[in-house]
Amino acid sequence: MSPEKVGRYKIKSELGRGGMATVYRAHDPSSNREVAIKVLPREMMHNLLTRSRFKRELKLIAALEHPAIVPVYDVGEDDNQPYFVMRYMSGGSLTEMIKKEKFSLQDAALIIERLAAALDHAHARKIIHRDIKPDNVLFDGSHNPYLSDFGVAKLTESVVSATGNEVIGTPAYISPEQARGETVDHRADIYGLGAILYEMLTGNRPFSGETVISIALQHVNNPVPNILNERPDLPPEVDAIIKKALAKDKSQRYNTALDFARALNNAAFGDERTIPAIVGLSDRRATPRRNFWIGATVTLLIALFGIFAFRGQIPFLTPASTPTGSLVANPATASPTDTPAPLPTVTPVVTQITPTVPPPPGNADQIAFLSGNELYFMNLNGSGLIQIRTDNSPKSNLQWITGNRLVYLSRNCAFMVDGATKQVEQLVCFNIDETLEGLRVSPRGNYVAISIQRTLNILPFDIEALKKMDTRFNLTARRDNCFYAAFPFRDVLWSKDEMRLAARIVDTELVNSDQIVLFSADVSNCANVGLTRIDKFPGLNFAFTHKESMKTITSFDWNGDNLFLLNDSVRNDGFGDLYLYDSATRQETIINPIDGDCCYRDARFSPDGKFILFIFQRFDSNDMGMYYASLEDIQAGNPLAPIELPSGFFSPRDKPQPALRPVQ
Repeated sequence: MSPEKVGRYKIKSELGRGGMATVYRAHDPSSNREVAIKVLPREMMHNLLTRSRFKRELKLIAALEHPAIVPVYDVGEDDNQPYFVMRYMSGGSLTEMIKKEKFSLQDAALIIERLAAALDHAHARKIIHRDIKPDNVLFDGSHNPYLSDFGVAKLTESVVSATGNEVIGTPAYISPEQARGETVDHRADIYGLGAILYEMLTGNRPFSGETVISIALQHVNNPVPNILNERPDLPPEVDAIIKKALAKDKSQRYNTALDFARALNNAAFGDERTIPAIVGLSDRRATPRRNFWIGATVTLLIALFGIFAFRGQIPFLTPASTPTGSLVANPATASPTDTPAPLPTVTPVVTQITPTVPPPPGNADQIAFLSGNELYFMNLNGSGLIQIRTDNSPKSNLQWITGNRLVYLSRNCAFMVDGATKQVEQLVCFNIDETLEGLRVSPRGNYVAISIQRTLNILPFDIEALKKMDTRFNLTARRDNCFYAAFPFRDVLWSKDEMRLAARIVDTELVNSDQIVLFSADVSNCANVGLTRIDKFPGLNFAFTHKESMKTITSFDWNGDNLFLLNDSVRNDGFGDLYLYDSATRQETIINPIDGDCCYRDARFSPDGKFILFIFQRFDSNDMGMYYASLEDIQAGNPLAPIELPSGFFSPRDKPQPALRPVQ
């Protein structure tokens, strides 16, 4: 019978029961969310081996911070009964999915890629899972897979067991060296991942039998079945990939889980990829397309060359101009018979000097922002306030792009506003069950990064092509798409040179919080160069100052170089302290521009990075104001004045999310 409570958590139902633990679905009243609680049963509390494994699992998971490993929220003991609290995975297990239908090669590759990234993360920390199986792959409500159950995991430095020959693992997925009771390393997990892939694609396990011993012996002795006998529709290389992952000799397997995933992605999507990227770049089409554009460019340059040469606008092809100085020969060299040439008539040249107009502060001239659910434009001083939309639908991700256009998200669609005419057009719209969280055009307008269903898609920014899309599978089907799924992406920002990405990643800490991860990314060559993580923040030691901080990041912005603005959540759904983070020094500084007081949100760098736009709301008041100030004034502690707006324009929980328009 299930208990009514474990600690403060109210038990709702039992999710599963194993040899060393029971997992319950529960409700956390303090955070008002569903959780899963893993409890060591009371009848096992006096089993020293089981108790030590339970505590070891807790320590191992606490040491692993990866978005594809089920995160731990809390730990504790209830009447000397240890437990730990994890995210509740509402999407069920991979076992349940396999029972419903066979996976396509592409879907299987995406799942393997994400699990491989999690395993390599664990292996890099000298942790081996040792029980990779579909039951231990769980899905959240957005269908993202997570690796769970490190209950039999081990550190590579530790021994296999007290006797030296203990067999640990699940027979259907156990590696030959585990079945023989030998010492294992990370390649045992790669074997389990290969067995999972076989079952995902066929619906059957690679080896089966009526007894545990018979199955284990097949892993040791029997050749790996040819998957093409069950799935002749698969590319032939899939059989070779699976046999390499399931090699009897671990030295013949892939060296890392991501090497395995890379080979599978190549078979699934037809291209060589750099993990964690799944890239859709067609080498067959790229070369003739590139040659066409090279030829067209050369032809255009030749034509322009001729035009400008004809007009005399290319210096070394321009006919010599008539001299405007004296044509009298030098007396020292002139012949006595020379006839002096007549002096030319010199026409005075009047040069009209246009006064230089200094650029506006921060090189911005207009602000787009939200009040309630409505979109507004206004000048930097608050004049020219105009409402653009009146549809009362939630909006987000405001961004000015080249051509004086504003892009924003609403109702799982992206819209574009012409800054001059204020006309609105739909840019792209996705299925309502495919959550669109981010759409960012690169600074030069070359690419667009789309975050949908926690995956990241980067492809050339082509408005007409986007308008034809209505599902995320339209994106993955494109061969010019760089597809990344190793992290649960929410949204991204671009660096100035389009070679780095700052991404908001879900739950990489052991709390329900986002992190900002900085990647290097050559999206023009993502077939060979994937995402490389440079930095991530806030870390566990980030100095969240306010005692009431929820230690979650509400908003962030990037100057495209090394400085980030971010605020935590202290009150009213996202107002908190304002921090400046320097990725070069990896140091954060609380800046709170208004008398050092809380609270702020939605701070934005100006286009030139020298000014900051932010929203301020005092901790003890609901009055809100919008400010635009230079970093110099802020750092000097100079008094700041708000932008003049109508009284009561903002409500206490508004999310203005402003965007500064660069001077055209």
